[in-house]
Amino acid sequence: MTPDLPNDAVDRLLGPEGPEVSCEQCFELLDPFVEIEVEQGENEADAAIPGMRAHLHGCPACAEDHASLRDLVAADLE
Repeated sequence: MTPDLPNDAVDRLLGPEGPEVSCEQCFELLDPFVEIEVEQGENEADAAIPGMRAHLHGCPACAEDHASLRDLVAADLE
């Protein structure tokens, strides 16, 4: 009998279906990703940098950096 795992835990274990972004690549691409995300929207950012959203979903450290940078950029635009 296998224990029931939440879907997000299974998704994180299996990894993304599409392109994968490493933490190093995420660090390099985070600035342009956030700029596109804030100025043009999430769909445009996802299209411009495939795999980034999946990485952010599965990596708490990068997700925290993303949230902080997104908040900073969004505040600058106000």
